[in-house]
Amino acid sequence: MREETRFSPPISRLRAWAMLANLAQYESWHPEYRFGGGVVGLGKKVEFTARFFGRSTQVDALIVAHERSGSIRWKLGTFPFFTMEEGYELTEDASGLHFRHSVECKGLFGAPAAAFVRAGIRRRMQLQDTSFLVAVRRLSRAGPAGNRHKRRTTAATKGRSVNDD
Repeated sequence: MREETRFSPPISRLRAWAMLANLAQYESWHPEYRFGGGVVGLGKKVEFTARFFGRSTQVDALIVAHERSGSIRWKLGTFPFFTMEEGYELTEDASGLHFRHSVECKGLFGAPAAAFVRAGIRRRMQLQDTSFLVAVRRLSRAGPAGNRHKRRTTAATKGRSVNDD
């Protein structure tokens, strides 16, 4: 069973990739996922904690796709019985940047169980996408980092030399 959502945030590809690829910072925008530290790369395992139904579950996530500015995917579970693969893909065209968020459940118990909770999975994905868009808006409102400190330092230095005479 595979579910996917699509959305188009008003953000540059580089900034979007920075938000997605930095798994350790997911807690700043993602409502349910927390990733442990470590190097993120294809084939690497990362500590993954999710909150489902008010409880935390911790497992190792295997990074199965990590293409710079293109896609990131991780896999959870044990193959023959249950595997969940989730990720984001970025595409860009004349109309802007587009995200595809997908979740795929496989395995002996994965597909049948996912069929029963399909609506819940889609609702959870939409909540995650909305949280990402809220974080994007928060970043865009913050504006660029100013250089006030540099201007004041230069002005103070010039002013001091004149006033010290």
